[in-house]
Amino acid sequence: MAITPYTGPFTDTELRHLLRRTLFGCSNADLDHFAGQTLQQVVDALLTFSNDTTPPVKTYWLLNGNTPDPTLIDANVPFGNTWINTPRQTADEPTVSGKRIESLVAWRTGLLAQQDRTLREKLTLFWNNLVPTEASTVFNPEFMYAYDQLLRDHAAGNFRELIHDVATSGAMLLYLNGYLNNYFAPDENFARELMELFTLGEGTGYTEEDVQTAARVLTGWTIQVEQGGQPIIPQTIFVPFLHDSGDKTFSAFFNNTVISGQTGPDAGETELNALLDMIMAKEEASLHVCRKLYRFFVHGGISEAVETGVIAPLAELFRDNAGAPDQMRIVMEALLTSDHFFSTDVRACMIQPPVDLVVGNLRRLDFPYPTAAQLEARYAGWMQVYSLVAYCGQPLFQPPNVAGWPAYHQFPQYDEIWMDTTSYPARSNTLAAILFAGFTTDGNMYEPSSQNLEFKADLLAVVAQFSDPADPNVLVQEAADLLFAVPISAAVRDQLKSSFLLFGQTNDLYWTYAYTTYVADPQTTDMAAQLVPVMLQALFNDMRGAAEIQLF
Repeated sequence: MAITPYTGPFTDTELRHLLRRTLFGCSNADLDHFAGQTLQQVVDALLTFSNDTTPPVKTYWLLNGNTPDPTLIDANVPFGNTWINTPRQTADEPTVSGKRIESLVAWRTGLLAQQDRTLREKLTLFWNNLVPTEASTVFNPEFMYAYDQLLRDHAAGNFRELIHDVATSGAMLLYLNGYLNNYFAPDENFARELMELFTLGEGTGYTEEDVQTAARVLTGWTIQVEQGGQPIIPQTIFVPFLHDSGDKTFSAFFNNTVISGQTGPDAGETELNALLDMIMAKEEASLHVCRKLYRFFVHGGISEAVETGVIAPLAELFRDNAGAPDQMRIVMEALLTSDHFFSTDVRACMIQPPVDLVVGNLRRLDFPYPTAAQLEARYAGWMQVYSLVAYCGQPLFQPPNVAGWPAYHQFPQYDEIWMDTTSYPARSNTLAAILFAGFTTDGNMYEPSSQNLEFKADLLAVVAQFSDPADPNVLVQEAADLLFAVPISAAVRDQLKSSFLLFGQTNDLYWTYAYTTYVADPQTTDMAAQLVPVMLQALFNDMRGAAEIQLF
């Protein structure tokens, strides 16, 4: 049974819904970019991407007296160069690890904040939630960078290949103690999460003995961080004598499958592949992944009708393309072009995660960032974005546990978890900071081009993108379209217009005259025109406080 495709109108309304769920926010520039394209054309474009990211670089230093000096830390990496291929020197630890992780986090946040118009960043974040690691637990920047690249490489690829590489990645081996799992002291941590969280789902039929047996399959994989007493770029290795070479027999849930014990340097790879083949043969794996996709991109609650009409056909498509290198692209395309995805039941039905709220509003307001020539300021700006997202309750790359963010799995609240009496003030304050404060750099930076800079949202530039900003009715309506995922009533539009653009007057010409006069000459002495920036800021600030801005 195939999922029902969408055949309805594809107007700006549908395009906005699609882009809000696949990008971080939907800006006017996004709409212009996809204007006139069909649903299939837009989805094809969103799902066409590669992992062409450039690596993070060193922008950190220590003070030499009162002078920033990058040679005092991670000295083998020049300022502005990447650190990913340079071993950390033992004498510098743990300070260098911390600085490299900060660099990685800033870089990774920058990829979200200044994303291209594809699903790459949203899908990579999805995998970060499904097969998460915690930066503070792993505390190995090279492994964390490699893990991010792994998720990017497989973002729209083959699920089994992704899980294979996750199982042997240094970051996951560190995170779930796989590097300690060996014949002499088996550790079940990764084997348990592999079945419970990553592939099959809790309570689907596998047994405790299956977990223990899978742990035996996975013995022998570990990490290497030095060679001959000297630091090296950390790597994953398989040590044959640490592997349990006995046969492994699984329960009736897995049809009593026996994985023959192997010896030698290829034993780990051979048995791992046999384990994954066994797990992926279960229908539960396809259902589990498709439910996760649905809860991330569509809605938390899955009714019987959704299970039958959406999850089941998606899972069938997932299984039918089990060997396809673009398996996840095929599944995502079907979901994003489905009739259900565009139903009124799932439009604007979720509270925005902090990353969507923060990055989405920065993108909607065309927030400026430092240029490539202002490298240090660029990383500082991205780190401030990270801090805002964390302040709202979602420290990226630091989920609360191996289950990922509760909003994507915690029944029955799901996305409602994102907002409560504690997080709402933080969310509101963050939106105010984006609107009013922006961010600045001080004079105490190593790079002169990054010193004493200021970056703020330009609301005049934002409304200049509207079809007719001199008309207060158009301006209010298009501001609402930009900021809100739900329509507002004519009464609310009139109230916003009267209170903030007309100063209580009844004639629309008051705003038209003031706006056109100010745009023609920002240095004008006309008193009404001088107030235009203030009126716009007051309008956007009031809309910033509306409940509608929390939804997507």
